[in-house]
Amino acid sequence: MPIISAPANVLVTGANGYLGLWIVRVLLDRGFSVKGTVRSPAVADSITQFIKEKHPEQAPKFQCLVVPDITIDGAFDDAITDVAAVIHTASPVLFAEEDPEACIGPAVRGTVSILHSVLKHGAHVKRVVVTSSIAAVISTDSPDGLYTEEKWNDEVIRIVREQGRDAPGVLKYIASKALSEKAVWEFVKDHKDDMKFDVCTILPSWVFGPLPRELSSPLEMGSTPRFMYDQLFAVPPPSPREPPCVNYVDVHDVIDAHIRALEVEAAGGERIIVSSGVCSWQDWLSAANALGVLLKLDKGDLGATGVYPPHPTCSNEKAKRILGIKFKTVPEIFKEVYEQWSAFGWLAHLE
Repeated sequence: MPIISAPANVLVTGANGYLGLWIVRVLLDRGFSVKGTVRSPAVADSITQFIKEKHPEQAPKFQCLVVPDITIDGAFDDAITDVAAVIHTASPVLFAEEDPEACIGPAVRGTVSILHSVLKHGAHVKRVVVTSSIAAVISTDSPDGLYTEEKWNDEVIRIVREQGRDAPGVLKYIASKALSEKAVWEFVKDHKDDMKFDVCTILPSWVFGPLPRELSSPLEMGSTPRFMYDQLFAVPPPSPREPPCVNYVDVHDVIDAHIRALEVEAAGGERIIVSSGVCSWQDWLSAANALGVLLKLDKGDLGATGVYPPHPTCSNEKAKRILGIKFKTVPEIFKEVYEQWSAFGWLAHLE
């Protein structure tokens, strides 16, 4: 029996983000009521209008609230009072900060803040799903092998603590993901006797896929979808494309995992990696070649498709077993991205 089911009311933090807005849209389509949180009134108005345009029948079930600073105590107290579940996606993506605490602190405090709000005011909340990342498990340069949810990326935490301001920005960000998820499970350990809800963390690999709304330019995309555009479609292309291979997942599979984590009882108390497998940039170029599109795009070495250097691989066994996810492949993802971005006019220079 589902722990949460429609038409339950679900709070989604970071409702204007790449994952957050997709989650809002799919929850509404599946009959849930949704509260979204964003950080400014202007963004709240924009998201509310967008939902009215794209989901006119479900729009009365959507409310967008402003939480200017997710890191302060009680930030979510008012938002939490009448919801049955929470999906917490909001977290800063900061690579340019010199002080590691400027990146790590907000991520940790924002996550702990909402858990405290649920503990104090979420009388009806049954489950909290927190978006983490495989960055809490591995780095791109981790030793090759299979990694499961038992693994923590303690090495990157050690490096950032030792190097401080001199640590690369991407490592500070990765450390923030690992430490914010550790804070989730420390909270559960410390408050388990008082909690009337349980927690599940979802750990996506690098997310590829279409956008939840049209933008006027690729420059407006956040760092996650922009990564794909810059590596594959920028002119001139980066040389070489880095990293040579990554663990990847389709955005729809990530959204489905978050929602199933609300619905499936067995997901409570679990870390769950959500990853389709490993891909190289050549795999994406070969997918374009197989579709017969983007004739001006150099398709690389088609014979190198599916050939990878030694690499870490994240297990998706638990996501398949507990959540029943059937993961999409590179050609499936590429086709949908190509169709959307071509319709936006973003790929005309390669046609």
